[in-house]
This record gives sequence, structure tokens and C-alpha cells, in this order.
Amino acid sequence: MANESILIQVSAFSGLIGALLTQGLTGIFSYLADKRKSNSELKKTYRDKKIDIAENFYFVNGEKMAIVKKNIEYWKNYHNARSEKSLDFLNQELKNMKAYMDELDKDNWKYNLVSLYFDVSLSTQEIIASNLKSKELYLTVLDLTDAIRHALAESKSDLYELYEKAIKELCDHYEAIVKKMADDMHIVKSSLLQQLS
Repeated sequence: MANESILIQVSAFSGLIGALLTQGLTGIFSYLADKRKSNSELKKTYRDKKIDIAENFYFVNGEKMAIVKKNIEYWKNYHNARSEKSLDFLNQELKNMKAYMDELDKDNWKYNLVSLYFDVSLSTQEIIASNLKSKELYLTVLDLTDAIRHALAESKSDLYELYEKAIKELCDHYEAIVKKMADDMHIVKSSLLQQLS
């Protein structure tokens, strides 16, 4: 009878240990599965956000590059124009470009987040410095345009030469920016393709 009692106790004890082990392993596996699922969801959210930022970056960069290239072509083709109408036209194109750029910047705040997700070459500091240089060159062109309008006929020739030089400098500056923007678009595209493949 003592053997039977010990056998029942050992059997009950082993059943309890089996149940505890089963519950413990089930808990561990459930925890690991939940952690893996959480990590997977976090990675998916990050990837989706990265794609969203990249799409916005591509749109804004593409629009900016298109309008800058269009204006560079205007300036290069008309930089030696010698009439009030051509100066007005070029000046209006500069204003339109600036207004469109401002609109793009205002409506597309995600564009500024690209450096959080991608290793782009145009940092925020470089963009600010480039914008300051652009404004400086733009103001020089505006000042020369105004000076040409109010100058005597004999001094206009010298002012037109300065105007041509200022337009060339502005074009060179914008072409350098467009090249960096194109390089950044390539960096973003390569990074996305690498991550998605």
C-alpha cells in the first residue's frame, strides 16, 4: 500500500511538472511569437514610412528640377536680350519659379524628412546655404534689371554685360544644385531598391 501511495504521489507530481513545463513553454513560445510579430510590424511601418518619404522626395525633387532646368534654358537663351520686354519676361519667369518653389516647400513638409531615412548629400545646412546664395544671386539680377531700366542709353551696354554675367553665375549655381538633387534621387532610389529586393 505504501508503494501504491508513493506511485500515486510520483504520478501526480510528474503530471504537475508536465503541466507546468507545458504552460511555461507555451508562454515562452507565445512571447517570442508576439515579439517577432511586433518587430515585423515595426519594420513594416518603418519601410512604409520610408517609401512614403521617398515618393514625396521624388515628386518634389522632380518638380523643382524641372522648373529650374526650364528657367536655366530661358536664361541661357535670352541672357543677351536687350529689350525691356525680354527683361520683364525673364524677371517674371524668376518670380514664377520662386513662387512655385515656395508653394512646393510649404505643401510638402515630408520633403524635409528625407535625411532621416536616407544618406542624401544635400543636408539641411547645405540647402540653407544654397538658398541664401540663390537669393543673393537673384537679388543681383533684380538690381541689374532695375539699373538697366533706369540707366542712360550709353551706360546700358556695360550693365547688360554685368547682367549677362549675373545670369550665367545664377545658371551655374542652379546647375550645380540640380546635379546634387539628381545624385540624391539616385541615392534614394538605390537605397529603396536594395531594401525591397
